[in-house]
Parts: sequence; C-alpha cells; structure tokens
Amino acid sequence: MTINTEKQQITCIYASGTKFGKQLKALAEATKKAVFFKDIKESMPSDTQWHDIAVRLNISLNDLIDKSKIDDLDRNTDFEEDDLVKILAKYPDALIGAILLEDNRIEHITQYTSILKFFNVDSAGLEKTLHFEDPTIESQTNNDTFL
Repeated sequence: MTINTEKQQITCIYASGTKFGKQLKALAEATKKAVFFKDIKESMPSDTQWHDIAVRLNISLNDLIDKSKIDDLDRNTDFEEDDLVKILAKYPDALIGAILLEDNRIEHITQYTSILKFFNVDSAGLEKTLHFEDPTIESQTNNDTFL
C-alpha cells in the first residue's frame, strides 16, 4: 500500500511537535495552497508506507531520524528498517524535516522554506514562470500595494 498522492494535491508528512513542523505548517497555510498535512504524532504511516517513502527517496529510514533527540537510544546500533519505523512511532519528533509528495514527485526537506520550491513559488509568493514568459509585476492579491 502506498500513500495516496493525487495531482494538484500535496501531501506533507511532518511532526507537529517540532519547531520545524510548526514553521512548515504555518508557511504552507500562508501560501493558501492545497496541502494535506499528515502529522505523524496523530497518525503514523504504516510500515509499508514508510518503506515506500524510503525507496522513492532512495535513502534508508535511518537518514530521516535525528537520533540525538532520543535519550535512551544507542546511537552506534545498526537498526533494521522495521525497527526504525518503530523508533519513529515512539519518537515522532525525531523525524528530520518533512516529506512532501505530489503525484510521482517526492522530496525530503530539512528547511521549511523549501516547501516554496515544491509549490513552484519564489520567496515573494509569485508563481515562477519560464524565462521566455513575461514576469509577474502586478499585485496578485487584493490587498497588496507596490511602492
């Protein structure tokens, strides 16, 4: 079973208990893009879904866990992938960054502003266009004013 990812529907797997998670969700909500947030503190993806994520990212689940956030964990132990899922279930705040999915696209981000690139938006909130298209220089919302 894989995580449902539809075109035009962005899924964000994150941990709400972290500073990163709070900043990421606030920024994503401010962009007013359609995002389905899957908070692993509330609803953990299944073992199969975590395996699918790791395969699609071409990484080990070990790369998604900040072991320094887990006090009673031997950091020198090599864990099996199944054990790493259990560690994430017990310590969701140890998730490094967040996972963004849309259609066939997947990305592991560790800076919350990276979500803007996933949305294809620059830091000013303007949709990016190809270099041969005219740039957007007009207000895109009702309340913006330009000096």
